[in-house]
Amino acid sequence: MSETPSPALSSTWRTAKACQECRKRKIKCNGVEPCKTCQLRNTPCIYRDIVRQRKRKQRDRPSDNGETPPLIGAPRPESSAHQLSPGLPHKPSGKYTFYNSVSATHMASPSCKVQLYYGPTAHFALMQQVYRDLMSNQAVQAEEPQGEVEEAGAGLDLFSFRRIFFGTPSEAPDLSKSSNMSGLSTTMFLSYGLANTFLQRFLSTLFALIPVRTQSFFQEQLDQLYQPSIGAEPDVSYHALVLLALAMGSLGTDHYAWGDVLFERAKASSAALDEVVNLQTHAHYQMEQGRPNSAFIHLGIGARKAIAAGLHKEIPSQEGETSENVEERRMTFWYFYFYETWICFHLGRPSSLSLRDVTVTYPEDPFLLVLLHLAKAICRSADEIYGQRHESLLQMWKIAKSISSDLRGYDCLMRQALGFGLDRPPQQGVLGVRQTVLVTLYYHTILLTYRPFLIFRGRWQRDMKRSAQGSESNAVKRPTEIPAWLNEACANVLNCASATIHHLCGAASVNELVKELRYHGFFIGSSSFALFYNLMHDESVASSHLPWIHAGIWYLSTVRPGDPIESSISAMQTMLKKLHPSYEWVAPERTRQIHGAENTSSFATRPFSNDTSGFQETSMGFNPPDEQLPEAGFPVLPDLQTDTLPGGMKVSSVGSGEDLLDLTQSDMGWDFDFSTMDLEEIFSVYPGTGPPAF
Repeated sequence: MSETPSPALSSTWRTAKACQECRKRKIKCNGVEPCKTCQLRNTPCIYRDIVRQRKRKQRDRPSDNGETPPLIGAPRPESSAHQLSPGLPHKPSGKYTFYNSVSATHMASPSCKVQLYYGPTAHFALMQQVYRDLMSNQAVQAEEPQGEVEEAGAGLDLFSFRRIFFGTPSEAPDLSKSSNMSGLSTTMFLSYGLANTFLQRFLSTLFALIPVRTQSFFQEQLDQLYQPSIGAEPDVSYHALVLLALAMGSLGTDHYAWGDVLFERAKASSAALDEVVNLQTHAHYQMEQGRPNSAFIHLGIGARKAIAAGLHKEIPSQEGETSENVEERRMTFWYFYFYETWICFHLGRPSSLSLRDVTVTYPEDPFLLVLLHLAKAICRSADEIYGQRHESLLQMWKIAKSISSDLRGYDCLMRQALGFGLDRPPQQGVLGVRQTVLVTLYYHTILLTYRPFLIFRGRWQRDMKRSAQGSESNAVKRPTEIPAWLNEACANVLNCASATIHHLCGAASVNELVKELRYHGFFIGSSSFALFYNLMHDESVASSHLPWIHAGIWYLSTVRPGDPIESSISAMQTMLKKLHPSYEWVAPERTRQIHGAENTSSFATRPFSNDTSGFQETSMGFNPPDEQLPEAGFPVLPDLQTDTLPGGMKVSSVGSGEDLLDLTQSDMGWDFDFSTMDLEEIFSVYPGTGPPAF
């Protein structure tokens, strides 16, 4: 008589039917002898002699009043892991291989000690992971860090990234240019022609992310600033907003030195009345300058002010308030909400705004609706991938698949907003800027969602290599074949990294407005470090990964010098040289000397060592000004909106959740919780590349 429980049994009682191996690993067992898991692992399948009867825990039942579950898009309940033991702290593993967070200390002066923390999705975390793996290759036994937060000072120094981490300017602004200004009504220190140039650059670029005022409003306020009406009282808050717009616009011109001067002037003039819009604009400027911590602080203050003003609630219309005023109020909040969500995800820090507290109606702006659709996926990734502890990697994979499935409609929404989808080549002008914003944010969200799997596989590959070399002191028997679903997850990371670099390099060759947005260096750095992390643990992919990394450095080399771009290039070059001197990117001028006059119109890379032969130059679909990007071995970019995987494999062919081989801590012989994996490390993919050029 079969001992398998019958479906007809009472739902209150159940028969525990799992072999000892599955019990130990805390995974599902199908109850046959031998069970499916033991067959796959070729391990003894032993059942208990006595089957224990356990009463099922009481589950929440639907209420009698007919209440329904929360609608799609509403905040998801906290993880069951947190609900089961709300009063008991989770004991962390004693030995952490994947770091949740990083911190570092900076002595600004003998009496001023600054310590900053960045969470698991921060690019600094991956930088630290890369640093440790590089150092472990040079040491027989690398010292394992203890605790959830690791000191990252040594890694920051190696990659020359400390200035970005702490947001300290490379040089102080020349405030003498505005030293004689006691008020905004005085004669302006900047010519109207140059100021108008700055404004037009802002309206063509970063205005896409903060269009809370019309373009005509900015133009009118600029004119009012230089030609005030007789008897009219100047509006200091409006003028401060215009100065911030000029500061951001100046960064994309040859007169970028005016940026900090205008920014400081705007801060001084609006210190007493920081509004939500002003604070968000402050944050935009600081990210563009590579000062992420300052941007985070400004957004935090803005979030408090937004809540205090009730922007997150749908309040009754006041007398004399037009529909345009109501829509402007909604857009102000939702643009701020998206930027707060994105920056906090970028830095691995908790957001000050939660959708569960928001009741304001969605705006009508189709471009903003695309961003809010993406924000939902970002919140899920931050909460369900990085914010919870998982019993197995397969469980994380299912969640990641669900998040990426939520983004299936992104392409359709993008078509409604711009008239085309993700597959369109880079466009020119303002339309190309908006396109690049949506493309880079989309790819990077998917990259971060799946990044933990790339780190897991890299660690697995490193340990297998050490086992084969006999360098592991306590060899652990672990699976030797990487499951298809794990390779699929890693492919999503690498494909998104390649697609990001491909789009930005193409956009740089056809759209000057895109190239001068310095925060794009953050996406280049994050993507390049993801590719490098995979290369570091599998040098057989050098011929396909190095061209993309070199293309990323080429892109940064075409952007105006200065931080955060220079720090990013330095970090990426250091990373390549540490792994292998032949991997270093060679600047075009030096290449012409090496390869002769016949190659003066093409860009080449230093030849690889014999073990990475096969790297050849081909031509790409876009030609950057004066130079040709390296094309050797560029893989075909996949359509990430379909279910097709590299090699033509379908996602469905990988198998359902019931058929997939799971991986747990005990399988790998690692003493760490999957939820504490340095998920932020891969985000930290930007580590060696400069700061978030945001």
